[in-house]
Amino acid sequence: MKKIFVLLSILILALLSFGCHSAEQAPLSQVETDLLAASQNLSGMEKGDGKTLKRYYGLNMSDYQEVLIYVPANYMDVSEILVIKASDSAQLDLIEGAVDVRNAMQLESFGGYGPKQVELLENHEFKIVGNTLFYCVSPEASTLKDTFVKSIKNNP
Repeated sequence: MKKIFVLLSILILALLSFGCHSAEQAPLSQVETDLLAASQNLSGMEKGDGKTLKRYYGLNMSDYQEVLIYVPANYMDVSEILVIKASDSAQLDLIEGAVDVRNAMQLESFGGYGPKQVELLENHEFKIVGNTLFYCVSPEASTLKDTFVKSIKNNP
């Protein structure tokens, strides 16, 4: 009887710890709300969809758990936000590579005539928290990154 009680207790503790671990990150809808509240300049961006993700990063939206993308509303602007919740670290590596390619292409495009755009691109923010990747090019990139980190950790 004592062995059964000990085994049952261990099983309950294990289930509780797994349950807490799986819900540790906020849904991207909450992250988006927090980012919008923290920003003053998202008005220069427009929310994208699966086609936008494919066009800008060469990634398929259906391959990931959740995706949030904002892109420039004006072709002369470089401000954008990408937040992707991946299933595993291999996906994170793929997304990181796509972000690097996108940033390099933008730097090349604006290198000859857009010093303000180049400065924003060079000062982009990139962060991975758990299985969620954040990339931002914006005058407020640092503030938005901090907001992302707080949001993803504080809103289970």
